[in-house]
Amino acid sequence: MKRARRVGRYHLLDRVGSGGMADVYRAKVLEADGSEHLVAMKRVIEMYAEDHTFVKMLVAEYRLSLMLQHPNIARIHELLRGPEGYFIVMEYIDGKDLRTTLTRGLERGRSLEIADAVYLMARAIDGLDHAHAAVTPDGVPLHLVHRDFSPSNILVGYDGSVKIIDFGIAKADVDRERTQMGVIKGKVRYMSPEQAQGEDRLTGQSDVFSAGSVLYEILAGVPAFQAPNEIDLIYAVRRATPRPLRELAPHVPEALDAVIQRAMARQRRDRFATAGAFRDELVAFLRAHAPGYRRTRLASYMKLIWASAIDEELATLLEFALSDAPEAPAENLLAHVSVEESMQEVSSLLGPADPRASMAPRPPMPGIPQGDLFAAESSRGAWQDGHSETDNTGKSMPFPTPPRTPGGGSRS
Repeated sequence: MKRARRVGRYHLLDRVGSGGMADVYRAKVLEADGSEHLVAMKRVIEMYAEDHTFVKMLVAEYRLSLMLQHPNIARIHELLRGPEGYFIVMEYIDGKDLRTTLTRGLERGRSLEIADAVYLMARAIDGLDHAHAAVTPDGVPLHLVHRDFSPSNILVGYDGSVKIIDFGIAKADVDRERTQMGVIKGKVRYMSPEQAQGEDRLTGQSDVFSAGSVLYEILAGVPAFQAPNEIDLIYAVRRATPRPLRELAPHVPEALDAVIQRAMARQRRDRFATAGAFRDELVAFLRAHAPGYRRTRLASYMKLIWASAIDEELATLLEFALSDAPEAPAENLLAHVSVEESMQEVSSLLGPADPRASMAPRPPMPGIPQGDLFAAESSRGAWQDGHSETDNTGKSMPFPTPPRTPGGGSRS
C-alpha cells in the first residue's frame, strides 16, 4: 500500500499529467464528517515558482477566476504556498483533456461524430461566454479573456461533462512568453489573428476565433493552421485563410461549415460578436442535426475509447492510503488579495481594458428563455438525460465559493 504525501490539508496521490508550467496530481481531502473528495492539484514547476512577477500574476488571475461559477468552467479552490512549493487546487474532472481524447480516438479509428463535437464545443463556449460577461460583486466588468483556448485546456469527463481550465495562467504567461519584437509565443495555432499580431487588449472575440479553430480541427482531423516552424505558423494565423473545411471533411454539413467560417473570420466585424452568439448557432444546428441528442452519447464515447484507462485509474486510487502525518503547513494565497488588487495587477500587465469588451445585451433565440438555453432543452430531455452538470459526483464540493455575481447565473 502506497502512502500519500501531505500538502496542507490535502493528501497527494499519483501524478496524472504535466504541462508547460505545472505537474498535475490527484489528491484527496478528508472532511470533518469523514467524507473524502478528490481534487486536482497542480504543482508549479520550479523555474516559474522562483519568478516573483509570475507568482504575483498567478495570484491575481486565480483570484479573479474564483468568481467564475459555471458548470462548464473547472472551479478553483485554493492557491497554496508551502515547503514543497506552489500548488493550485482545483475541481477534479474524472476524464481526459480534449487533445488526448482526439489522439486516442484517431488511434482507435473512432473519431468524434459531428453531433458529439458540436455538443462538446457548445458546452465549452457556454463557459467562455460566462467568463466574458463576468462582473465583480459591485457590477464592474472583469473583461476576462482566456487567451489560451485550446484542446489541452478543455476537459471531457467520462460522464460527458465538459470543463474549461486555466483561465488564470493564460494571461499570466503573456508577459514571460513575449519576445523582444512583441510576438507572443505559446499555442500559436489556436490564436486569433489579432493575438498573433501581439495585441494586448483582446476581447472575447479572440476566444471566439480560437474556439472556431478547435472545432475545425475536431471535424477535419488536422489543425486549421500548419507550418514548418513557429514564425511561419504565426503568419499563417495572421492571414487566417485555412484550407476550406469541407475539402478535408466533405461530410460536414454546409450549415455547420458556415458557422465555423464566421467564428474564424479574420476581421472582427465579420466574426460573431460574442461567444454566446457562436454557442447559439451551434445549439440551433444541433437541434436540427440531432434533435434527440443526449449527453450520454458523449459519455458512451468517452467510456468506449478510455475503458482500459478508467480501470487503471481506479486501481491506482485503491493503491493509496491517506497519510498519517500531521497536516503540513500551507498558506492559501488567494485569501489575502482583493478583487480590486487583482484587477489592478492584471491591468498593469495588459493595459486598460478594451472598451469593445463591454458587450451589449444579447438577444435571446426565438422561443427560448433568455440566458437559459441548455436548461430549457434539458427540461425536454434532449440535452442532459437527467444528469446535472454541477458536479461529476452529483454532490456539491465541500469548498466555500464566492456569492454569485450579478448577471453571472449559470445557463445550465
